[in-house]
Amino acid sequence: MNLINEQGQPLWGRLSELPDHINWRDYDCRSPLGQRRAEWTKPYLFKHFDFYGAVGEGFTFGCGMIRLGFLNSLFAYVHTPSGMHKVQFDLPLDWGFQADFRPLGETTWFHPFRKRHWARSIRTENHRQLEFSLGPDFHGNVAIACSSSSTLALNTPIANTGFAYAQKTSGWPVSGEICWNGRVFKLNPLNDGCYHDWTAGFLRRETFWNWACASGRASEDQPLISVNLARGVNETSAHENTIWVDGALHELPLVLFEYDRDDVRKPWRVYSQCGAVDLQFRPEGSYSDHRQAWVLASRFNQCLGKFSGVVRLPSNGTEYRLDGLKGWCEDHYAKW
Repeated sequence: MNLINEQGQPLWGRLSELPDHINWRDYDCRSPLGQRRAEWTKPYLFKHFDFYGAVGEGFTFGCGMIRLGFLNSLFAYVHTPSGMHKVQFDLPLDWGFQADFRPLGETTWFHPFRKRHWARSIRTENHRQLEFSLGPDFHGNVAIACSSSSTLALNTPIANTGFAYAQKTSGWPVSGEICWNGRVFKLNPLNDGCYHDWTAGFLRRETFWNWACASGRASEDQPLISVNLARGVNETSAHENTIWVDGALHELPLVLFEYDRDDVRKPWRVYSQCGAVDLQFRPEGSYSDHRQAWVLASRFNQCLGKFSGVVRLPSNGTEYRLDGLKGWCEDHYAKW
């Protein structure tokens, strides 16, 4: 099945199976007042990003490929107790960026003038894999074993003009290695955490969200756990709040985020009013990108650190302590 039907309308809500194709060119794209938009405008309005994250002993890794219409970007970082190493490249339009826009498919990025700078995301029914090389001193691969039946896939309306399809994979064994400046950071499938976010759609011209993810095994007697929590973007009809326990997906309630917007390195709280989620997050580092560039703007803060607190399954009350589990909290405003 395609995400967009023959009438130009998307499937809505949490989806029981992954679409074959995000056929965004078939979408009946309108202005807020209902006029059909010209076909030539669609490539500039359509947004897409493909993000991998991994947390292991002594390091946190992240890599994202982003398509904004007017430009595309790649960023990658590895954070250790000694500091942050990061790279970012921006290219105009779709230079170097190729995607088939299939949830099970492939995305690639390469720098047209730097032959050793590239990244490739491969998604199959039981596998997510990132391979990258960003010069001789920063390269590696991340492989997530997974199952399509426990992949979170949802599509929600964005105002009265667009949609956001989000596909999240986490809570499964992760393997691979990150090589930076002669050091090799290996991922342990038994204990380490991972995250993959594949999102596409016609988002708001000005978009804001908070996101939190804790992933890994908190102690030897705990299962492999990953928690995904967010507010913003997926505004109506469905939400993405989920916990994976040894690969099994369970829905969580809506949550609130409390943090200091002027200093995101201070502690955060992420909680639900019903008490099922009550987490504290203490940042240990951050990847930030703040810019104002004519039609585009960004205030992006992705904090890396450790969680503490509890998550209870609303379905049966089972409680999981997340004390010491590593992950991310994010504060992101974009004008695109």
